[in-house]
Amino acid sequence: MLMVGSLRAAITADQKKELKEIGSEISKISSLVSKKKFDDAGAAIQSAEERLAKFIKDAELKETDPVLKSVQLQLEKAKTLLGKANGKGTASFAKNVAPILVSKCVSCHGEEGRGGLSLETFAGLEKGGANGGVVIPGNAEGSLLFQRLVTVNDQQRMPKGKEALTQKEILQIGTWIAEGARFEGDKSTSLADLSKAAASGKPAPSPRKLVIAKETGKETVHFMKDLMPELVDTCGRCHNDNVKRSGFSVMSFEKLMKGGETGVVVVGGSLENSRLWRLVNGDDLPVMPAGNQTGITRKWYENLKTWILEGATFDGDDAKKNFPSLAEREAAALSRFTPEEWLDRRKKASAGEWKKTFATTEPNHRESAEFLLYGDVSNERLEQIEKWASEQAASLKQTFKIKDEPLWKGKLAVFVFKERFGYEEFNNSVHRREVPPEVIGHSQVNSTMEDAFIALQDVGDTVTESSPGLHVNVIEHVTGAFLKRGSKGLPDWLVRGTGLALAHRKSAGNVYLARLPRLAGGIIQESSLTEPEKVFVNGTFAPSEVGPIGFTVVEYLLKRGDVQSFGQFVSKLQGGATPEAAIKDVYHMDGKTLALSYASSLPSGIKKGKK
Repeated sequence: MLMVGSLRAAITADQKKELKEIGSEISKISSLVSKKKFDDAGAAIQSAEERLAKFIKDAELKETDPVLKSVQLQLEKAKTLLGKANGKGTASFAKNVAPILVSKCVSCHGEEGRGGLSLETFAGLEKGGANGGVVIPGNAEGSLLFQRLVTVNDQQRMPKGKEALTQKEILQIGTWIAEGARFEGDKSTSLADLSKAAASGKPAPSPRKLVIAKETGKETVHFMKDLMPELVDTCGRCHNDNVKRSGFSVMSFEKLMKGGETGVVVVGGSLENSRLWRLVNGDDLPVMPAGNQTGITRKWYENLKTWILEGATFDGDDAKKNFPSLAEREAAALSRFTPEEWLDRRKKASAGEWKKTFATTEPNHRESAEFLLYGDVSNERLEQIEKWASEQAASLKQTFKIKDEPLWKGKLAVFVFKERFGYEEFNNSVHRREVPPEVIGHSQVNSTMEDAFIALQDVGDTVTESSPGLHVNVIEHVTGAFLKRGSKGLPDWLVRGTGLALAHRKSAGNVYLARLPRLAGGIIQESSLTEPEKVFVNGTFAPSEVGPIGFTVVEYLLKRGDVQSFGQFVSKLQGGATPEAAIKDVYHMDGKTLALSYASSLPSGIKKGKK
């Protein structure tokens, strides 16, 4: 009540009187409709609309101002009443509804619409989405489309994550539904074409029947092999299902041949009538790709020309299916590699990464069943490191019941640097990053295993509170590389913590590891986390804090359950589950409860900067 009163106080007494009179004028329309004076009712509606528009302008109000809502609803009900009575309706789908859907909804609900709902055409709207129909003719409030526009639940309101529709736009859609959701014309015509035609007063163009020409066997250029990759990677930056500049997407063969707002862009056998060729060739403006020709090679340019002249045929299996992305194509190519090809690839890649760091220095080299070792340390040192790494690989296979031979496709490359300078240079040249002094090793393994290596600083064998020794360093990062195999992304604390926890089992008296719980206690005490469950979220802690936190969290999880439960937890995270979901599934509690229990298990902490 207080809020409504304060809103209404924003207009003057005379303005209140004017708004009341507009409402009174609208209330008389129902009488005209009941007497079948439809022309008079239409004129009264137009008069009320004009009067209300002038009122909004003079009062300097927005159309969405709550003070207007009652009169706006009254007016829309009068329009709906007249539409139902005279059988004509006051809301035109093409004129009033289609433009709203095109500008506010189609970006998410295109041909591959979210929730299975496509609003590219009226046929898609009529079909509905994964939950069924979204429009019930004559019942706006019962229609899912209308419900999602007016709900106060931000998680359900559409457009999702964007500004809500205006009150006028919502009322136009609601009125159209209430009047029976009428539609005349070809339901397969795009809503964009309907909107343009309604605005120009011209009839909407009939949708062109798309004919996909299959290869005849005489072609010298094949679309999927010779054109698709660069088309997707270059043209697809601006013409994809999300951006879709000029209404054009190149993400499937059907979409490419369908064209965009200017019509078809490829006509088999005719360069002159193929707008795509004219844009790439510079005959039309703007020249494509926008800005420059980056990504378009001379070979691709000639292939495009030949492909069009040979009939613009298709050699794929499904013209409707979206083309694979660059990452998907690379993964598919890698999946066909033989073990010998993987090994050859890894050796070439490793040699290249070493050269980036030491262009003129040849490394000492050693190879085993699981590892390719490179370093500026002695051969004897590499032999010792290979022994430790192989022992850890065997232990991981036994612990996690893994039978892969080897664990990493093409083996795991291990780079070892005898000086801090070498390790820092490797990070600068290969990763283009600086590393904090406390970071003495890391692993790099992606889901396809295109990258699979670890890099280590040889910190020597003397263990101190600030240095774990090289043996622990090897165990930690071989374990990290193992965990990252085929993973969709694991938290840094889990990767580091698991390696350190497994190292602890082989080096229980290590003073570096013994100090980590007190360091973690200090970190938690000083963090003042308002949401304890964020302990398990990647990025909560600085790189220097990840080791102590990860070590103690993993140790705590192993004590709460067993190795098998921990393995299940890791598997769920590797599969893409959030830490919160994995905790609930495996440890049967929420993240906050587990985090508080973990924090209470830590000893009194060491303050930052204290030894």
